[in-house]
Amino acid sequence: MANLGLSARSFLLGPLALALACGDGGGDGQDVSTNGASETSGEPTSAATLEDGSTAPASTSGGAEDSGSSGEPVDTAPDDADAVPLRISQYEVPTVETNYACFEFSFTLDQLGHVVGFVPHIDDVAHVHHFVLSKLDEPTGQSDGYQCFDLAGEMVWTWAPGGEEWWLPPEAGFLVGDGPGGVVTFRLQVHYNNPLGDAGVTDSSGLDLYVTKNLREHAAGTMVFGDIGGIAIPPGMPDYKHVATCTGQETAQILAEPMHVFGTSMHAHNIGSVLWSDVYRDGEKLYEMNRDDPYLFGSQHMNKVDLLVEPGDEVQTHCVYDSTDRTAVTIGGPGTENEMCWNVVNYWPRVPQPIDLCGSG
Repeated sequence: MANLGLSARSFLLGPLALALACGDGGGDGQDVSTNGASETSGEPTSAATLEDGSTAPASTSGGAEDSGSSGEPVDTAPDDADAVPLRISQYEVPTVETNYACFEFSFTLDQLGHVVGFVPHIDDVAHVHHFVLSKLDEPTGQSDGYQCFDLAGEMVWTWAPGGEEWWLPPEAGFLVGDGPGGVVTFRLQVHYNNPLGDAGVTDSSGLDLYVTKNLREHAAGTMVFGDIGGIAIPPGMPDYKHVATCTGQETAQILAEPMHVFGTSMHAHNIGSVLWSDVYRDGEKLYEMNRDDPYLFGSQHMNKVDLLVEPGDEVQTHCVYDSTDRTAVTIGGPGTENEMCWNVVNYWPRVPQPIDLCGSG
């Protein structure tokens, strides 16, 4: 594999160690790497679901017309990319039910690069609820495992149970090495779920980033269509529906040019039952971007697609919840007992001023 010219520089104050090497720095637990061959849940998709239930190839109107995509799914590590292992080091999981802990990793690049793949390594399968990986402008200087409910920096990648390795299409990558001195800083937010208050549990989860020096045609971005704060689900409802809308006015403000969506992943918590997103233009439904029916918390994955969202398009994210076992209102929030209604999308080209979340219910 290519030599990236990486030099190890850790700005962390705690015991978190950053090893920079090619190959797997993995630990025990659930290693979802498949040694270069992705075994993603579900088939890669390149077609949009139309209003009548039929499918249209991504190259048709309403899909990814003139998208510029190669159309070829990528399921292995590119030959020109090196693995950069990012690992938590023996973090003691708190005995509280919900804990959001953040860990920062910094390294330097001797030139600009693109992140083109992610391979999660889950050590503590029982307590790791999800990851959010963000790129920071600079290290914060906070110690390992600092509390962080916010989505600081620029969201790059997410993982939840069922998620596996993810490779970007050959025309896109997440830009790195553009900071002062070529320093790259990532923040890994880990949601730990410990409802039984298990004590003495440590975690060394993390991921491998795959970085190439061969810059690709487009800078990639990540954003979420959906809602958290507007969710309020009454108890005892088998099919309660929440719709989060990113309006045409909002997409017109966010997007300077069409958004080429190449990955989409639905996310809710324990009572989500069916999730999907629809794209509308001028009041007419164009296509269904993604659907999980049924939605299973333990089987979340990023679906490969090749779709266009134009400035002015409206994106509606629909979430159906089954609250028959709940005795109180379930509100939107970060805790496992709360709910979310998210569609996480990977796209190109990256918008000049990225936002993390667009939608309200």
